[in-house]
Amino acid sequence: MFCKQCGNEVLANAAICVKCGVATGFVQQLGNTTIPLTHSNIPSKGKTAFVLLGVFLGAFGIHNFYAGYTGKGVAQLLITLLSLGFLGFISWIWAIIEVCTISVDARNTPFV
Repeated sequence: MFCKQCGNEVLANAAICVKCGVATGFVQQLGNTTIPLTHSNIPSKGKTAFVLLGVFLGAFGIHNFYAGYTGKGVAQLLITLLSLGFLGFISWIWAIIEVCTISVDARNTPFV
């Protein structure tokens, strides 16, 4: 079985690709029984946690890592760290805009 995102070979019963972290679409339960991932059995992320992480740690992109937006989280983290914190306010303003506008996580599941 191969990952749909990166093409890496993954085990047939793997829940995620170990290379890119994308869900394979199945979660192994007891024995050989597998169930497909649906919105009903994936835990939702909390909007309150997303907002608080964005307000207090937004310059480091922690809220994006929480919601599954890894690329944006890395960008915000690098902006802050590579500028030794001098451009952290740009990442923080970016985070404030995101917590006001984003209502779903990276899997397109609405926040609760």
